[in-house]
Amino acid sequence: MLKLKDVFPLSSFFICIIAYAEAEQHIVLMNLWINGVDRQTDSLMFVEDGKNYVECNVLEHLGIKKEALKNRSDKKEFCLVSGNEFSSEKDDGLQAIKINAPGHFFNDQNFGSQVLMPVKANFGGFLNYNTFYNQDNSSHQFNAMTELGIFKDYWMFKNGLFYKEKASDDHLIRLDTSLSFEFPNHFSRLVIGDTITTFNTQLSSFRFGGLSFGTNFTERPDFIYWNVPALNGSATLPSTVDLYINGVQLYRQKVLPGNYSIQSGASIQQGGTAQIVVEDILGNRTVQSFPVYINNRLLKPKLDEYNISLGKIRYNYSDQNDDYREFFSSIYYRRGLTDKTTLGTTLSYSEEAKNYSFLWTQALSRFGLLDYSYTLSQYKGQNGYNMNTSLSNQIGRYSFGISNQYYSQDFRRLGDLSSQRVKSDTLVYIGLYEIPYFNNMYLNYVERDYYPNQNFNVSKNRILNLSFSKIVNKQFSYNIGYYKDLENNANSGFLLSMNYYFDKGRSISASRNNSEINRMSYVKNSNYQTGLDYGIGVTNRDSDFSYSGYGVYKSNYGDLRVSHDRNDRFHNTQASYEGALVWLGKHVAATKYVDNAFAVVNVGDYKDIDIYRTSSLVGKTNDKGYMFVHNIIPYVNYDISFNQNQLPLDEKVDVEKKRIITLNQRGYYVDFPVYHTQMAIVRLHDAENHHFERATEVYVGDDPEYYPIDGEAKVYLYGLKQDKYDLLIKMPGNKSCHASLDLRSRPASDAKQVIDLLCQ
Repeated sequence: MLKLKDVFPLSSFFICIIAYAEAEQHIVLMNLWINGVDRQTDSLMFVEDGKNYVECNVLEHLGIKKEALKNRSDKKEFCLVSGNEFSSEKDDGLQAIKINAPGHFFNDQNFGSQVLMPVKANFGGFLNYNTFYNQDNSSHQFNAMTELGIFKDYWMFKNGLFYKEKASDDHLIRLDTSLSFEFPNHFSRLVIGDTITTFNTQLSSFRFGGLSFGTNFTERPDFIYWNVPALNGSATLPSTVDLYINGVQLYRQKVLPGNYSIQSGASIQQGGTAQIVVEDILGNRTVQSFPVYINNRLLKPKLDEYNISLGKIRYNYSDQNDDYREFFSSIYYRRGLTDKTTLGTTLSYSEEAKNYSFLWTQALSRFGLLDYSYTLSQYKGQNGYNMNTSLSNQIGRYSFGISNQYYSQDFRRLGDLSSQRVKSDTLVYIGLYEIPYFNNMYLNYVERDYYPNQNFNVSKNRILNLSFSKIVNKQFSYNIGYYKDLENNANSGFLLSMNYYFDKGRSISASRNNSEINRMSYVKNSNYQTGLDYGIGVTNRDSDFSYSGYGVYKSNYGDLRVSHDRNDRFHNTQASYEGALVWLGKHVAATKYVDNAFAVVNVGDYKDIDIYRTSSLVGKTNDKGYMFVHNIIPYVNYDISFNQNQLPLDEKVDVEKKRIITLNQRGYYVDFPVYHTQMAIVRLHDAENHHFERATEVYVGDDPEYYPIDGEAKVYLYGLKQDKYDLLIKMPGNKSCHASLDLRSRPASDAKQVIDLLCQ
């Protein structure tokens, strides 16, 4: 039989166990250290069964993945930081919990890999026009060109016309007509109508009418399609990642703990030895070195570039409206096999001629880039070929290249079936930079050889050019050049030129060559959309003088250019005007020529408000409160903003800056609605009709600033729109209540009337 004296020791044992468990679960506030670094963050924590638990939301805030954390079943706000690749210990002296976690437990980070998606264009259009007039001693000439564009969302219709005053046949020529569709998510474009086959440095392109579909990522500045190395790694502490090539730092990025992937930027185009240096905030450093050759001719691995074209080849583009002849089809394809090898092919077919091309681009370690193409042709039973080989490199302070194109006499290409006149083209160049006494030295040799032809007898050309240049300071630079025609010794000489730059785009230049021809000119240019640019010059040879001058008047309606050259025996005058008629939404205006995208920026109906394009002033709003902003480059982030301080004090806007990403030659409406604000005098009372004490805080909506109640139980609220507001009244003792203020139908003339509201 169990006696009472035997029960007391047993119960005491269980009481001790329970007390120990309760002591272990005692929740305390501790400073948080992660991987040896004080993160300057506090967290509640407790210990149970020798295991440490910390608040989950604090760990997530510091970048630890939610899926890496294990919650307690009964206290889900706490997560285990012992075991499961975590380790932790309490430091009572520092009142800290020190946690060690592997890098893959932290959130992944991607830098520079974001691809920008343009917004859909508003419905609108433009009519570009360009007129040109030329007159000299014995003749005159007048030409004009127009380009019509209509757009919406991601499609555009275009039609171009060209007028020639002096023409043997048609005076008015239709240049092109097309309907295009952009697919920015897929980096591709469809064109129906007049267009050009794919341009490639190894191939020739030609005009045709028909259908073209293919990739267009090479036109997008936001997408790095070539073999720039991605810097991948893992950090357990906040770190800095640097990329060096040939000892020169080209890129730096700060990263948080976790796996990171960094696209190192579009400005890198060179080869040599690359180093990736990772240094954490404790000074620990790791260095990785490897050979690299970066060039935009090399596609990223597994990236495909392609185009499919079919239709009729067009001839005499600028002379005839509809000279479409043989039907053709063409397939162009390139693929990045590795970061050093890109292969491709082109297959083009028509009934008269056929072309088959093999394309190969290869990085030769750090020694350079090899670009090779071989094209076979078949034309009227004759086979020909074209071989194009080039080797180039840029390492540190020097660059070099050599290229050669050879054409067999029977070679023919689609779009140009005339007899082959050129036999070969050769180019050799060497560039040295930051050399002693000169900044830059450039040497090139150009050679062209021809096949004998009874109707076209041209001798071989061989020309050598050598130049040195130096920028002495921000104001002064000079250039020394020498050229020699190796086939004609009489055609050689030197050129010395000097430039001095004043402020505000003004400069003066002078030059002299071995023929004792002296030139001097003064030029004033600016980057503003409006203003006057001009230049004057004089040329002297022996006792003869000639004079020249030009002026460009830039306005919001277009640009007028005028130039005049004269000496004792000859004169020439040229004048041109280019502009556009643009409409977008309800706005129609005469504006500048539409080269890139444009935007109509509207700031209420206020005139003379400064408008900024990426922090650069571009002009002011007109009498109707809007302005056309031009030269917005497609696929680039642009911030459009205005000077809010120029609005009256009682006017208000929600935002003063908006970001847009555009397509080419489209229009976008950027609206900044301006609201007239008013004051409201409110007297608040509770359910028992008692007013609130003086200095009671009243908050309007999400505004963190409060308005105090005055001694007459009134509160004065400023900067309000005609809208409905929620008022929060905070009272002593952590008490609060709400009231609703509705100004939507209240006329502005009632601003001084007191509004009584019930707070509940």
